[in-house]
Amino acid sequence: MLLQRQYRLPNCTLRIEGLSSPHQGGEQLDVVTVCECDIAGQSTGLKGGKEFLVALLNSVPAAAQTWLSGVKLRRSPQREIQVEAQGFNQVALRIPGHLVDSPQEWVELRLTWLQLADLVEALDQFCSDSQTLPTFTPTFQSLPRRAIAPAVPLRRQLTPLGIGAASLAVMAAIFFHLPVPERRPDEPTPTPLQQQTNPPSQN
Repeated sequence: MLLQRQYRLPNCTLRIEGLSSPHQGGEQLDVVTVCECDIAGQSTGLKGGKEFLVALLNSVPAAAQTWLSGVKLRRSPQREIQVEAQGFNQVALRIPGHLVDSPQEWVELRLTWLQLADLVEALDQFCSDSQTLPTFTPTFQSLPRRAIAPAVPLRRQLTPLGIGAASLAVMAAIFFHLPVPERRPDEPTPTPLQQQTNPPSQN
């Protein structure tokens, strides 16, 4: 039995068509055959199969969560669909052509942040729908520590060390040119015999 699910938001509509299993009463969509994504203001509609849906789920929410968390990465992770922020209020979505049945190698859309947010919300609604691919769960992987850029740049971290080393070098140069202090000869101390020979006072 052919079923269709639709997740509609103001700037994005996600439609999923598929087949239901005869053992589930005909209400549960178990096999995806078509996945369509229409974004308001875009002349190019995106249409693919299950591979396109899986690539969307593994790429778009992860990129949005990375931006919202404020965590800076050393380099963007390699995902099948590339999501890249470009300037103010613009995000580039680059999709391999074979995922959306396009003769082009890449299909690129430029979205606003609002359009991207609606796309993420539509994918979230799909994931929380228990009647559509209930056995499918998107894969989330934690980032390794080496993939996260340090909060303080390395240059700023090394600045105090550089200032300290320069100060030590300057002080060493100054002390090198100072004359070596001479040792004064010890003054002779009066012996007890000399003290006794001193003439007594007249008073």
